[in-house]
Order: sequence, then C-alpha cells, then structure tokens
Amino acid sequence: MTAMNNSRRLRTAVISGAACTALLAGGAAPALASVEASHVNGVAAVAHDPQSKREFITIHANAKSVRHGGTVRLSGKVFHIRDGSRLTVEHRKGNRWVSLETTTVKHGSYSVKVKLNHKGTEHLRVVHGKTHSAVVTVKVT
Repeated sequence: MTAMNNSRRLRTAVISGAACTALLAGGAAPALASVEASHVNGVAAVAHDPQSKREFITIHANAKSVRHGGTVRLSGKVFHIRDGSRLTVEHRKGNRWVSLETTTVKHGSYSVKVKLNHKGTEHLRVVHGKTHSAVVTVKVT
C-alpha cells in the first residue's frame, strides 16, 4: 500500500510540475514579460520586455527626501525613443500634472535636476508624448 501511495504522489508531483511549467512557459511568461512598474520610497522598480516596440521610460530619484528648495536628480533609461527627443518632468498638483523641467535623451538615457520648492510630498514622473514613467515620491521638508 505504501508503494502505491508513493507512486501516486510521484505521478501527481510530475503532472503538477509539468502543468506549472507549461503555464509559466505559455501563459504567464508573456504576462510577466509585459511592462510592470511600481514605486517604493522614491525608486521605481521596472520590468521591460525587450521584444516590445512600445516607447518606455524608467525613472529613479537619487533621494527619498530633500529640504525645501533643494534639488533631486531624476535619471533613467528610455526604450524606443530617439536620441535628442525632449522629455518633460511633471509633478502632481491637485488632480492634474504640471510641467517642471525638460531634458533630452542622450544614448538611450536621461538625467535632470529638479528644484522642489513646495513642502510636502511631491509625486514626479517623466513624459514623452503619451508615454510616461512610473511615479516616484519625494518628501520635501
């Protein structure tokens, strides 16, 4: 009876493993390879599918908090956006996005300093046309 249970367990494990592998290879892999972005303490974690031809912008802030009137450097990479293209840094004001600074793409990346004059929490993003980065949060004290 124990040999039969062991055989059944082994068969169940093999079938389950094969099903999981097939699901990951066929069903979940495209979902995992698609663009996902989140932000945690001023750093945007981003996954990008290199096979995609969509424009895409990553973002990273060099500080989680700055003093009133201080600057934060935003940097990141761009995908499928030409060198020399203009990017706009925006911050959230109420329920709309307001432009702060502009920069250009150089060798597939960008870097820009932004002066933050309003105390509180600033939500920042980088925009090119209809494409925008994830939002990073910087606390201004």
